[in-house]
Amino acid sequence: MLMDVNLNLYKYFLAVMEEKTVSKAAEKLRVSQPTVSYNIHELQRELQVKLFVVERGGIMPLPRALLLYQQLKPIYALLLQTISSFAECDK
Repeated sequence: MLMDVNLNLYKYFLAVMEEKTVSKAAEKLRVSQPTVSYNIHELQRELQVKLFVVERGGIMPLPRALLLYQQLKPIYALLLQTISSFAECDK
Protein backbone atom coordinates (compact mmCIF):
# COMPACT_ATOMS: atom_id res chain seq x y z
CA MET A 1 0.00 0.00 0.00
CA LEU A 2 1.32 3.43 -0.95
CA MET A 3 0.74 4.89 2.50
CA ASP A 4 3.24 2.39 3.91
CA VAL A 5 6.08 3.55 1.63
CA ASN A 6 8.96 5.20 3.45
CA LEU A 7 10.25 7.77 0.94
CA ASN A 8 13.25 8.50 3.14
CA LEU A 9 14.70 5.08 2.28
CA TYR A 10 15.05 6.13 -1.34
CA LYS A 11 17.36 8.98 -0.40
CA TYR A 12 19.80 6.39 0.93
CA PHE A 13 19.37 4.20 -2.13
CA LEU A 14 20.10 7.08 -4.51
CA ALA A 15 23.19 8.10 -2.54
CA VAL A 16 24.58 4.55 -2.59
CA MET A 17 23.95 4.25 -6.31
CA GLU A 18 25.64 7.57 -7.01
CA GLU A 19 28.58 7.15 -4.64
CA LYS A 20 29.15 3.43 -5.37
CA THR A 21 29.95 2.64 -1.72
CA VAL A 22 28.05 2.78 1.55
CA SER A 23 30.83 4.73 3.26
CA LYS A 24 30.90 7.46 0.58
CA ALA A 25 27.09 7.63 0.64
CA ALA A 26 27.26 8.07 4.42
CA GLU A 27 29.73 10.94 4.02
CA LYS A 28 27.51 12.58 1.41
CA LEU A 29 24.44 12.29 3.62
CA ARG A 30 26.38 13.19 6.79
CA VAL A 31 25.26 10.08 8.62
CA SER A 32 27.04 6.97 9.86
CA GLN A 33 27.79 4.01 7.64
CA PRO A 34 25.55 1.73 9.75
CA THR A 35 22.68 4.18 9.22
CA VAL A 36 23.03 3.87 5.44
CA SER A 37 23.35 0.08 5.63
CA TYR A 38 20.29 -0.18 7.86
CA ASN A 39 18.19 1.93 5.50
CA ILE A 40 19.30 -0.06 2.45
CA HIS A 41 18.31 -3.27 4.24
CA GLU A 42 14.96 -1.71 5.16
CA LEU A 43 14.35 -0.71 1.55
CA GLN A 44 15.16 -4.21 0.35
CA ARG A 45 12.78 -5.59 2.96
CA GLU A 46 10.07 -3.12 1.96
CA LEU A 47 10.46 -3.94 -1.74
CA GLN A 48 11.01 -7.65 -1.03
CA VAL A 49 13.94 -7.72 -3.44
CA LYS A 50 17.70 -7.78 -3.12
CA LEU A 51 19.25 -4.68 -4.70
CA PHE A 52 22.98 -5.12 -4.09
CA VAL A 53 25.68 -7.72 -3.59
CA VAL A 54 28.71 -6.95 -1.47
CA GLU A 55 32.04 -7.19 -3.27
CA ARG A 56 35.58 -6.33 -2.44
CA GLY A 57 35.88 -2.55 -2.48
CA GLY A 58 32.20 -1.76 -2.52
CA ILE A 59 28.82 -3.02 -3.54
CA MET A 60 27.52 -4.08 -6.92
CA PRO A 61 23.99 -3.08 -7.88
CA LEU A 62 21.88 -5.90 -9.21
CA PRO A 63 19.77 -5.38 -12.36
CA ARG A 64 16.69 -4.47 -10.28
CA ALA A 65 18.70 -1.71 -8.56
CA LEU A 66 19.80 -0.31 -11.90
CA LEU A 67 16.21 -0.26 -13.14
CA LEU A 68 14.94 1.31 -9.92
CA TYR A 69 17.66 3.97 -10.06
CA GLN A 70 16.93 4.81 -13.68
CA GLN A 71 13.23 5.26 -12.98
CA LEU A 72 13.51 6.83 -9.52
CA LYS A 73 16.18 9.48 -10.04
CA PRO A 74 14.11 11.91 -12.14
CA ILE A 75 11.01 11.35 -10.01
CA TYR A 76 12.91 12.01 -6.78
CA ALA A 77 14.50 15.14 -8.26
CA LEU A 78 11.05 16.41 -9.26
CA LEU A 79 9.71 15.65 -5.79
CA LEU A 80 12.51 17.65 -4.14
CA GLN A 81 12.01 20.52 -6.60
CA THR A 82 8.27 20.54 -5.91
CA ILE A 83 8.80 20.58 -2.15
CA SER A 84 11.34 23.39 -2.49
CA SER A 85 9.00 25.43 -4.70
CA PHE A 86 6.12 24.88 -2.30
CA ALA A 87 8.22 26.04 0.63
CA GLU A 88 9.21 29.19 -1.30
CA CYS A 89 5.52 30.14 -1.80
CA ASP A 90 5.21 31.22 1.84
CA LYS A 91 8.24 33.48 1.80
